[in-house]
Amino acid sequence: MYPLKALILIWFVLLGPSWAWSQVASELVGKYHMELDSGEAMELRADGTAVMGGEETRWAVRGRQLTIGTDVMPFVYQSGRLILSVGPLQLGWRKVGGSANRPAAAENARREAQAGAPNAGGSSQDAQYRQILMNSAWCSFTYNKVSGTSSTRRVVFRPDGMLLINGGAETYSSGYGGVYAGQSSNSNAIRWKYQDLRLYLDEGSGEGFQDVGLTASKNSNGSIILKAAGREYAMCR
Repeated sequence: MYPLKALILIWFVLLGPSWAWSQVASELVGKYHMELDSGEAMELRADGTAVMGGEETRWAVRGRQLTIGTDVMPFVYQSGRLILSVGPLQLGWRKVGGSANRPAAAENARREAQAGAPNAGGSSQDAQYRQILMNSAWCSFTYNKVSGTSSTRRVVFRPDGMLLINGGAETYSSGYGGVYAGQSSNSNAIRWKYQDLRLYLDEGSGEGFQDVGLTASKNSNGSIILKAAGREYAMCR
């Protein structure tokens, strides 16, 4: 016969981790809105099913990782706030109350996907990155010390799959009459899509969608910085 303490220890070693994961999973059950955009909704159900990006899938917890569909993301949960680590980004989700019906935003997203919306479907990480891109206009500024030329660019990712680009430049040159300044501006609209954690643009050259090598990171202030085609973009103020 094992002494009582030994039996308790065996139970904790064999069943303790599963019991702890079950407790964490039960705390996560509920409906959430993304803090960056309260219109983006997610629901984790007690039966192991989930709704994210308007799509039905499954979810599970193991250790400190949350699996939604095929995506495995480290997470932290505290006081109704769920923080998911998606690549270099940390996305906050706030648990909300409501009826047992699916959140309206998720239902709208599902309908868009069924209607063939240009930026719908894919993995849950794709949906989150798309939401980040569309949540704000993105601005870039460059300055050439040699030529004294500065350029600005403002891009907007629209839900209909169009990317609006507005740019401007200021140049300075010197001559016998002094210093001359020149200004120019341009605008353009091209197609975009985000798929398999990559940003694709179709500039209308006949080559179709091309991967632009988009990367994302955070600066010392915690702000998201996007890098593509040799330029850095931050959320426009």
